Amino acid sequence: MSGFIYRLQLLLEHKEGAKKEAERELAREEEQLEHQMKLLESLRLQEQELRNKREKVRRDLLTTSQQQPALSAEDVQQRSRYVKELGHRIEQARNDVLSQQSVIEERELSVELAKERVSQARREVEILVKHRSKQEERYLHEERTKEELELDEIGNVLYTTRRQ
Repeated sequence: MSGFIYRLQLLLEHKEGAKKEAERELAREEEQLEHQMKLLESLRLQEQELRNKREKVRRDLLTTSQQQPALSAEDVQQRSRYVKELGHRIEQARNDVLSQQSVIEERELSVELAKERVSQARREVEILVKHRSKQEERYLHEERTKEELELDEIGNVLYTTRRQ
């Protein structure tokens, strides 16, 4: 029944495609953020494990086992070097955690930007859909008005022909 053709239909379809692409990009950004968060948690666990290991080694530094009653100076030095090495590894793990936190901050910013792009694309689509709706409504109103005029004209013609 309706012969309405929206003259901006191609633009609307383009904007809808852009909105879908922005939504896919947002999903990718959120997925990457989630991956980076899991990596951060893993790095924190590694750091904590190293700290726990260093504390255990420190406690055991001067203790001896029952098979070996006394520690030699070389054993103490070796254990001490191992504690220092664990300290360096802990420091490296801490640096990795801090580095990962900055990566996460960047990812969070990317997610926020992607959300803004999605929001903007949705607004653009909504504007065009509303415009289309108003144009269609205007078209249908004009069609009804034309039809009413035609019916009035037909009515007048019938009235005048019957009168004669």
